[in-house]
Amino acid sequence: MKTLLTIIIAIATLTIGSATTTPVTNAPAKLIATAAIEIAAVGVEGHALFESATYNVAEENIAFTTVENVDMIQIFNAEGNLEFQLPVMSNQVSISKALFSQGESQLGFIMSGKAEVFMTTVNIK
Repeated sequence: MKTLLTIIIAIATLTIGSATTTPVTNAPAKLIATAAIEIAAVGVEGHALFESATYNVAEENIAFTTVENVDMIQIFNAEGNLEFQLPVMSNQVSISKALFSQGESQLGFIMSGKAEVFMTTVNIK
């Protein structure tokens, strides 16, 4: 009986320990990865924002579909300076690759009714 109780306690301890040690990461989650462009959502919340993200090679166009409406989109250069702020007012966002310089930059998504700006990294190769 004592052995059975010890085994039950050991199993319960291991189960609780493994349930509470799941790592939370803010590593970028790739949305688009092609030979020409890579886009990744920054943070867990940012990744949940997107239903889809595609890159049209022929038109050199990036398209996002979000779960909620986007009020504005911001484009930041590699130094973090704001270059463009464009009104969207839709959950469908389409951006020309020509708006980005080669190298890394960022997109900021300002969502309807949210104070937080959801960021993505954009790497033009």
